[in-house]
Amino acid sequence: MLKEKAQLTTNEQAGFSLLELLIAMTISLVVMMASSTLLVTSLRTRARENTRSNALASAQRALNIMTREIGNSGYGLVDNGIVVADSSNQSIRIRANLNNNNTLADAAEGDVDEDVRFVFQLANRAIVRVDNSGGSMVLATNITGLNIRYFDVAGNIVSSATAERVSLDVRVDLPASPQQPATVIRLVSEVALRNAPNTLQQF
Repeated sequence: MLKEKAQLTTNEQAGFSLLELLIAMTISLVVMMASSTLLVTSLRTRARENTRSNALASAQRALNIMTREIGNSGYGLVDNGIVVADSSNQSIRIRANLNNNNTLADAAEGDVDEDVRFVFQLANRAIVRVDNSGGSMVLATNITGLNIRYFDVAGNIVSSATAERVSLDVRVDLPASPQQPATVIRLVSEVALRNAPNTLQQF
C-alpha cells in the first residue's frame, strides 16, 4: 500500500511530455512570427506615409515661397521684373528693387532677394532657389515636375517678357501604400505680378 502511494506521488509530479513541449513551442513560434510580420508591415506603412507627407509639405512650402517672391517682381522697375533670357517653362528669374536704391542685389547692403532665380533640377528632383548675388537653397525635393506658364491680363499665354500673371504647376508622384495606389498630386498657384503695368492700373 505504501508502494502504491509512492508511485502515485511520483506520477502526479511528472512534467510536460516531449509532445506537449513541441506543441507549445510551435504555437509560440507561430504567434511570434505573426506579431513580427504585423510589426514590420506597420513600420513600412508608417515610413511610406511619412515619405508621402514630407513630399507634399516640401512642395507646398516651395510653392508658397515662389508665389510670394514672384508676386513682388518688377517692384521699383519699369518692366514686369522677369528676366526673359533666364526664364522658361522650368525656371524663372525675377528682379525687384525692394529698397528703391540704384542697384539690384547689392550684397553690401544685404539686398540678397532682389535678383533671384527658381530652377527645377530634374536629375535631383528638386526646386532650387538661386540668389544671383551668391548662394543657393533647395526649396523642395522629391518633385517630379515643374511647369511655369506666362499669361497676359486677358489670360492668353504669352512670352515671359509681356507676362502679367505666372502659373506655377508643381507635380509630385507619391509612392503606393498598402491602402492606397501610387498617386500623382498637382499643386497649382496663380501669381499676379502686382507691379506689372496693367495690374497697377487696377488699383
